[in-house]
Amino acid sequence: MTTDLDTALAAGPRPWRNRATPWLAAALLLVGGFAGGAQAQRVYGPDPAPAPAGRGAAVDGPAGGARGGGARGGGAAPPAATPTPATTGTVTDIDGDTMKVRRESGEVVTVQTGDRTQVRLTGALKDLQTGDTVVVTGDRQGNDITAATITRTE
Repeated sequence: MTTDLDTALAAGPRPWRNRATPWLAAALLLVGGFAGGAQAQRVYGPDPAPAPAGRGAAVDGPAGGARGGGARGGGAAPPAATPTPATTGTVTDIDGDTMKVRRESGEVVTVQTGDRTQVRLTGALKDLQTGDTVVVTGDRQGNDITAATITRTE
């Protein structure tokens, strides 16, 4: 007497693929690609925002950290100049390579120009006048900007 098991064994091996195999392979590739991309982003992605510098700036770390803040660090390291997206305002004073710009908030920033400053207006930097509206980009430290570009808006 033959059983179902004997019949199945006599039939030989079944193929390892069926209609679901390509779908399972695609799902495996999708999940693997996502996991690999997340790992690559974590390792090679952009750095997180820098911690603020200054005395007591290490809120969640030990005092006297790598930035020099805290009691053991001997005081605060000066903050590094950070690039500003743009500062827009009205020119209030021009004195040689320095001009003062009043922003809409009322804050007055001092703009230092140099040989590398690109001036985008009809004429030259000396053609700027008090009352002109400008957009300044460059490195900002406090209320001082070392200008990379100055554009007069009409």
